[in-house]
Amino acid sequence: MRPLLALLIGLVWAGSAAESLRAQSYRGWVSSSIHMVELRPIALDSVPLSAVTVGPDGSLFDGYAVACGTVVCTGLLPQAKERTFATTQDASVTFWGLGLQGLSATALVRIRSDFGGDAAWPRYGDQFDAMLAYAQLVRGPMRVRAGRQEVRSGLGFSAFDGASGSFDTREFRGQLYGGRSLARGLRVPTNEAVRALDDFFVDQGVYLVGGAATVRRYGLSLTARYHREILADRSGLESERGSLDFASLLSGMRVTGSIDYDFAFERVGKGDLTLSAPLRDGTWLLEVSARRYVPYFQLSTIWGFFDPVSYSEGRVRVAWSRSQTLGAWFAGGVRSYGDTRTPVVLSALEDVGWRADTGIRWEPMPRWTLDASYQLEWAPGAFLSSGDVGARYQATERVGAGVTLVTFQQFEEYRLGQGRAVGLGGNADVELTDRLEAFGGFSLVRHRDGGTVYTSPWNQTRAWTSLRWTLGGDPGPANRGARR
Repeated sequence: MRPLLALLIGLVWAGSAAESLRAQSYRGWVSSSIHMVELRPIALDSVPLSAVTVGPDGSLFDGYAVACGTVVCTGLLPQAKERTFATTQDASVTFWGLGLQGLSATALVRIRSDFGGDAAWPRYGDQFDAMLAYAQLVRGPMRVRAGRQEVRSGLGFSAFDGASGSFDTREFRGQLYGGRSLARGLRVPTNEAVRALDDFFVDQGVYLVGGAATVRRYGLSLTARYHREILADRSGLESERGSLDFASLLSGMRVTGSIDYDFAFERVGKGDLTLSAPLRDGTWLLEVSARRYVPYFQLSTIWGFFDPVSYSEGRVRVAWSRSQTLGAWFAGGVRSYGDTRTPVVLSALEDVGWRADTGIRWEPMPRWTLDASYQLEWAPGAFLSSGDVGARYQATERVGAGVTLVTFQQFEEYRLGQGRAVGLGGNADVELTDRLEAFGGFSLVRHRDGGTVYTSPWNQTRAWTSLRWTLGGDPGPANRGARR
């Protein structure tokens, strides 16, 4: 009952907030979600030596590898089932009409609540996050923002508390930004995000400054970017990188590419190049791409010291469609890993992997959509064979539902052994009113460990439900007398 109570409280709070904001023009949404997960965790545990069997693969307890001493054996073993519930309240709203032409304010906040259970829900010790919170002033081609914001580019999603400004015309766009850097994915200052690890990480804030310039002309768009992060006392660097991105559209053919450079390590980072060409009046689409990836780590972490291995990849994708009711695609690629610089024992390590995937989408009749896909990956140290089939039925304009069946076989990475996992999922969405929508779904995953019984610790049960309430109205339709 407590998760349901939190859901109702969240909606009441949203309605109260909407009533109090009628003095200004605004638009946004509020959502309230409940999540449930049931699984069997794996932990380091011990068992009596008498309960262990010795086979050709070594010492095993209930099929799991253990290391044995004279009395007991230890290993990573499945524990009792755990179940946990958590709720999330999200709110996003933009205000305008604040007394100054071109002035607006935007906020995106999240409130988390953990309603107990055996397992700890990630990030739910941090109950409140302001993911975005900034004021914006737009005058002609100029835009200025102040507050919590983010910059998305080929160098990543950089969030910060500070200011940014841009100048945008048809052929040119310039941007400058700077402020206190926030830990990626956490939206908190860098030193607070790693406070529990201060013996290994910086114990002070980090500031960033960056800029970009884009030129658009003759069907070509070219963007150069520079991004630098320094410690608050200016005693050292956190990162310093630059990137170059371009896109060109000529005779219906599109070419895109990017490359970045790490000034701190004085080396070229990741890069990619993609050619897309429609064929036979758009019935077919051919994509050829090449990619080089170099793992990137900030200078405050030790991981960059180990010089992670890069890889190069080539990929071809062919897609076909007939009107909007039937389409299919196939893609294949090869990946080559760089030199690991490790001693050769008996034989050198494999450094080439292969990937292939295919899929189809079909609308056999109105309101019905069928999807199917298959993915195969054979790489050094890992293997994946995964397929899924899904169906969706749109009963009315306001009600829809779908079901998905998935199966995969994978070893090395997720300890599935020679077994296979099978999953069943379902979802539904209902538009209750013009402003209120409800969503829900579940997924069941069961793993058969080479036998006939699905008893693996990889078994999982998940369920979720959500309500979303739209606030305000679109200023365009509002001016035409269509405001809701």
